[in-house]
Amino acid sequence: VEMPNVPFPGAQPNCPFVLDPQGYPDGFPAKIWATSLDHDHETPGPPLQQLWIESPHKACRTMQTNQCILAMYSDVHFTRVILRPFGIRIAPASKCLRKIVSVDHHIWFHQPNDDCLLFDSKCLQLHGGRGIVQSRVFSSAGKMVATVVQEGRVEVDSGARLPKPKL
Repeated sequence: VEMPNVPFPGAQPNCPFVLDPQGYPDGFPAKIWATSLDHDHETPGPPLQQLWIESPHKACRTMQTNQCILAMYSDVHFTRVILRPFGIRIAPASKCLRKIVSVDHHIWFHQPNDDCLLFDSKCLQLHGGRGIVQSRVFSSAGKMVATVVQEGRVEVDSGARLPKPKL
């Protein structure tokens, strides 16, 4: 599988550094770069997101530790990918957003990963308040190191624009 043509962090000014939106007490233990930012948060966008995530403390890591780090970071942005087509923000939260939770999360590790990873994510399905996001994860060398699939449950106020169930 070929890695998408995404500029490496800092290589171009259109790949800004993004802080973690979830407010971890001592700061989020990674640097996160988004390849595009939504300047108008209420305007719907495509159900896609590409993020570079660089984890600190590179010395003395085992392959298992690197896989644990990848697993932790894979949970960071899936909600944004689900909500993007509807112009609903996760942070700061849109007023219509009541709840969003991870229902199921699977990771397939293909090769050892390094410290800087590209998450190429898209929402495959959103229906009846449940969304499925698939991420292909690439090393900085361009090798696909993991595949992540995550399902989330979204609850919004009745006036929101999520697809209605067909039942």
